[in-house]
Amino acid sequence: MFKLIVSNLVQRMTRTVVSVLAVALGVALILVSVGLSYGQLNDFSARTRRLGDVIVQPSDGSLMAAINSGTVPVRIGEKIAEVEGVAGVTPVLTKFLGEEFHLVNGIEKRSFQNVSRSFRIVAGQLFGDLDEIIVDTLYSESKEVGLGDRLELLGTSFRVGGIFEAGVGARVMMPLQTLQSLNGTPGKATMFFVRAADETTDLVVAERLKKRFKGYKITRTSELQNLMTSTTPLYKNFITAMVTLSALISFLMILLAMYSTIMERTREIGILKSLGASRGFIMILILKESLVICGLGVVAGFLLTWLVIHVIVSVVPNLPVEITGSWRLAAAVMAIVGGMLGALYPALKAARLDPIKALGYE
Repeated sequence: MFKLIVSNLVQRMTRTVVSVLAVALGVALILVSVGLSYGQLNDFSARTRRLGDVIVQPSDGSLMAAINSGTVPVRIGEKIAEVEGVAGVTPVLTKFLGEEFHLVNGIEKRSFQNVSRSFRIVAGQLFGDLDEIIVDTLYSESKEVGLGDRLELLGTSFRVGGIFEAGVGARVMMPLQTLQSLNGTPGKATMFFVRAADETTDLVVAERLKKRFKGYKITRTSELQNLMTSTTPLYKNFITAMVTLSALISFLMILLAMYSTIMERTREIGILKSLGASRGFIMILILKESLVICGLGVVAGFLLTWLVIHVIVSVVPNLPVEITGSWRLAAAVMAIVGGMLGALYPALKAARLDPIKALGYE
């Protein structure tokens, strides 16, 4: 049977190639979209986690940190510092730069260094003047920006005064007072980051803060990633849409390819049935052909995914992409299941063909 399957696929090479590419497109669509989404979320949560142990936000605060910009009075930080187990607290103002597609953090120099254990300047210094900014190593490399260079942000020219090790906070940081002025929110911050004392866990500190600040959202940074992936409606809807679309592509393309193939092979199927081929044999033959197409499509989809991601990372070096083995398996399974479901109706139609009518088909 395998030789017959290969022969059928080779004889209709154009249709086979188109079907394989369609399945590959579905696989690549899932993996690239999920890889970019997971990469962004995981990178954001990892960089946020290194800023502190607990986040204090207003009740309507967003975990993505850019929706509510400058809504909390900075003076609240003094009250937070009074809570038992709090070793340090620092206000952070966030601003999303649409043209650059990244966040800018406004930070308070002394308290920020006290709270963030992972922050480290590798060149220059942390804010000598209010018109200075610091950038992380990835931003510096991708934008080819060095110490002393000028950057235009929010309609203002800044001097790069320092470069810090990537992996902590936003790609670009500036003095809190400067960003407050540019944002039109003097004396305000987006959130507070809290560092728990060495003898106290972040869970204990978070519970104490919840009791003291009942009108605020208190989040442990260690649970940030799970919260973002499980409670963000936009993320869930996007992933669902991509998975559904890719499975639908595989289903429709295999359905059309197999149906057209059966119409072209009506006489051939009639000959097989006249020679004693059973309905089950015909169905299995069609389904196995579809399985081979889907298998080739999955392999081609993995290669296409690698190529697309390679191009994306070449264009945007600091864009995080993360594709797990479980998602590779899921994409492969969905493509194969979609393809096999698409082949089911054509297989049933082929199995039900009357051999006498099929032999007379032109």
